[in-house]
Amino acid sequence: MGVYRRKYTREYKIEMVERVLQGHTTLEVAKENDLYPELITKWKKQYMDGKFHGSSTNDIELKNLRAKICELEQMIGKLTMEAYLLKKEKKFALALRKETLSPVTGPNSEWLKGGVS
Repeated sequence: MGVYRRKYTREYKIEMVERVLQGHTTLEVAKENDLYPELITKWKKQYMDGKFHGSSTNDIELKNLRAKICELEQMIGKLTMEAYLLKKEKKFALALRKETLSPVTGPNSEWLKGGVS
């Protein structure tokens, strides 16, 4: 007959290690959760080495949020450029309109010169 080995989730391991880091003794946490103290010590070393960080649900959610932020920043940049160009176009159209309405250079400027009767 084979030996039964319990499997623990990453969240469970992190929870146990964080309890130890918060000031509980390894032995205390081990007894409360029916674990070997050496196992918690091993998890603590892995935790300190950063092996428990990387692809948890929080990390995936964080990556998704960062991607959304990048997408929104690009959209803001595009809209800012469009607004800038529209303002420039408006100024140009107003200047052109003023120029065509001017009696000196406008469509009736020939009348002022005496060329058209």
